[in-house]
Amino acid sequence: MSAVVLQFPIDNSARANGAGLAVAIAAKRMGYAAHHIARAAALARREVIDGRKSAGRAVSDMTRTLARAARSNGGDAA
Repeated sequence: MSAVVLQFPIDNSARANGAGLAVAIAAKRMGYAAHHIARAAALARREVIDGRKSAGRAVSDMTRTLARAARSNGGDAA
């Protein structure tokens, strides 16, 4: 599997958009539908904008959540 390294800018809104884009790329590679991709990206963006998480942490947490939900056993997808 290839990796994409994104440069996170200094501006908070630009950093949030970068986090959302990284989550969207990961979700698309995992095979999620467009509406799920948009929702996950928006949630990651919101966490960064609200200051609850750093951009890297938001991306990491969201991609981990998406990966767990994609598994057929033990995921949170209901």
